[in-house]
Amino acid sequence: MEEKEVDLRDYLRMLRKRWKIILIVFLISTATAAIVSLLLPKTYESTGMVRIGRMRDKLLEEPSTIIEIFKTRPILGKVAEELNIPATQEKIGELASRIKLREKSGLLEIRGRGESPEEALKLTKAVTAVLLKRYEQIFEQAKLILEEYLASGKKGLDEMEKEIKMLQRKIDELEATNSEAKARVAQGYMESLERYRDRYEQLQLDLRTKKMEESYGTYSSELVIAPTIPERAIAPRKKQNVMIAGILGLFVGFVCAAMVEYFEKPSVIS
Repeated sequence: MEEKEVDLRDYLRMLRKRWKIILIVFLISTATAAIVSLLLPKTYESTGMVRIGRMRDKLLEEPSTIIEIFKTRPILGKVAEELNIPATQEKIGELASRIKLREKSGLLEIRGRGESPEEALKLTKAVTAVLLKRYEQIFEQAKLILEEYLASGKKGLDEMEKEIKMLQRKIDELEATNSEAKARVAQGYMESLERYRDRYEQLQLDLRTKKMEESYGTYSSELVIAPTIPERAIAPRKKQNVMIAGILGLFVGFVCAAMVEYFEKPSVIS
């Protein structure tokens, strides 16, 4: 216990003796952080929100997929084209670092950063435009596939109706005769007719289901929250930087004071 009390008194004595070292290191750290924060370029961020469309109650594209796709060169090249800048490797890399996408409350949040409010807004608008164009193409393609399926199904129904009418007519003609052989033939036609009717009803049910899916579970992508021009910069965070530098400065200053005290002890003893 006495040893701990002695150690604590030594620390307090060192602080009283070496406070100037700690203060100097603290001031240098905070001043440096303040100057660097002032010299660093400001960063602004503009945000927009997009609702991803659905086709037959399924998302056109999963948010995790589109987030990964927006890291690829082809998509970033389209963003560069939207911004009217060259799609060089350097520019593509710069765009990738300034674009942030994430899923939020079932929507896709788009964030664009720039050194000015106008630049941030322009980037977010460009990303939003590329995204909506992509979803529009996916939606139209999916809708076209569904329409082709429905048209093909309608054509199949028409052909089945003709086949059913033809079989029914042949059965009626054969039933009008008393021939046993023709009766067996009529029985075969009746079995074929039953199979066609089953297929006809199944196809009708399938087409009705597809049409209901198209009506109740389908909608295109839309911009829910339009990006706006940011009012203030998000970086550099001057107060936070100075505070962290001050805490580190106190710690480093204390270490420096302890080292000076340690190396001066032998000369004091001698």
